[in-house]
Amino acid sequence: MEGKSGYFILIGIVAFLSLSLAILIIILFLQGGSVNSASDTPKIVTLPSDDELVKLQLFNEKTPFNLKNEDTAKSPIIVISAEISYFKKVRDIEDTTVKIEANKSKLQEIVGTYFQSLTLKDVMKEDSKEKAREELTKRMNEYLLSNEKAKDDIIFTIVFDNWFYQ
Repeated sequence: MEGKSGYFILIGIVAFLSLSLAILIIILFLQGGSVNSASDTPKIVTLPSDDELVKLQLFNEKTPFNLKNEDTAKSPIIVISAEISYFKKVRDIEDTTVKIEANKSKLQEIVGTYFQSLTLKDVMKEDSKEKAREELTKRMNEYLLSNEKAKDDIIFTIVFDNWFYQ
């Protein structure tokens, strides 16, 4: 008799563990699905009011930049004019306008260096202007905040008034 009751206990334990494992797998699967669906939803971006932003022409006129050359017979260029929008007030920074003006030449250099790393095919793509906007905003903010305690972005966005390439 004791042999049969041992089997029933063992079967009961295996059944309980199997059921527990199945429940855990279902829970993990459902949580994984909800995480993926949350990341697929578009981000809601709150735009700052016009009173919170200052606009500044980064270049005085349309400025040409050499692009990375794939063909030695041609010299591809892009001609742009860019306007940056930055926040008037940023936590732990006294005057953002002074900071931007003091670093304007470095910001111009960041733009030039960025375009020198692109080819003509890169700037011809549909999403190239948006990629440039995102990457340049990120690089400029990283530079401007490199010696600050604050880590809130100063530059909100860049607008390319002109975007001509050949």
